[in-house]
Amino acid sequence: MSRISALGERELIRRVGRWVGKSRSVIRGIGDDCAVLPGPSGKHLLFASDMLIQGVHFTDKIDPAAVGWKALAVNVSDAAAMGGIPLYAVVSLGLPPSTPVAFVENLYRGLRRCAARFGVRIVGGDTDRSPKIVIDVAILGEVEKSRVVYRSGARSGDQLFVTGRLGGSLRSGRHLRFVPRVREARLLGARWRIHAMIDLSDGLAVDLDRICEASGVSARIAAADLPRHGGCSLTQALADGEDFELLIAVPRREAKALAAWGKKNLRCGLTRIGEILPRRAGERVQLMAPSGRRLPLPREGFRHF
Repeated sequence: MSRISALGERELIRRVGRWVGKSRSVIRGIGDDCAVLPGPSGKHLLFASDMLIQGVHFTDKIDPAAVGWKALAVNVSDAAAMGGIPLYAVVSLGLPPSTPVAFVENLYRGLRRCAARFGVRIVGGDTDRSPKIVIDVAILGEVEKSRVVYRSGARSGDQLFVTGRLGGSLRSGRHLRFVPRVREARLLGARWRIHAMIDLSDGLAVDLDRICEASGVSARIAAADLPRHGGCSLTQALADGEDFELLIAVPRREAKALAAWGKKNLRCGLTRIGEILPRRAGERVQLMAPSGRRLPLPREGFRHF
């Protein structure tokens, strides 16, 4: 009997997609940061969910309010990655009976703080007995039909940009206090033509590979151009994950103007790191040294299985 540890998360998701099937009423289903559904006139609805599990994503030593912030923020980041805005959320909790009431109260303090920051209304959820604490948040958002962005739109010649800086999120604690790039995604989408976008949850190397796979292309990135947090190695910038920055692909003809615009309008920074290439056999993402030599690419990122 095969086990999911032998499949890995990506193959498991592919199989779930086959088991679930497709529906004509769904604009975009499994395989992007959010499902895209029919919405009101001129808009699509965005639907996503994420779980945080005790012992996997947080420990007893972490402030429950920080866990609450992250539980909603990871979903808000998914909406940003599609070019949209979050609107409503439901929060389901699995709790051991021995869980202190103060933990749940402080968890919701963090949830409410994130909700207020991004205009999200928490409108329901569920509670159940569980051997470990589990926080499952589902979010509903919206995006203009003309501004929705998928992972699958990257084209040969597109230039790759990333917001902010990368690496060291777990070591520094940034993974618990990151600010989803909703404002940045909305500003970018209002002015620039974005062919593909993803939020960097599992690491640049893994998430760029996801864009390449979905778009049927390859990519080349320059090691020297990756924006890193202080003290972070190249490997950490590529593979640590939990950065929740935006990786975007834009037409080559807009890249120079976008870089100049980003310096003036995005406080977090916007850095050109590489380009999209035609599809090629073998490894989809190439990492290049300043000398032009190809470097080995760490591909692990965060793995559930």
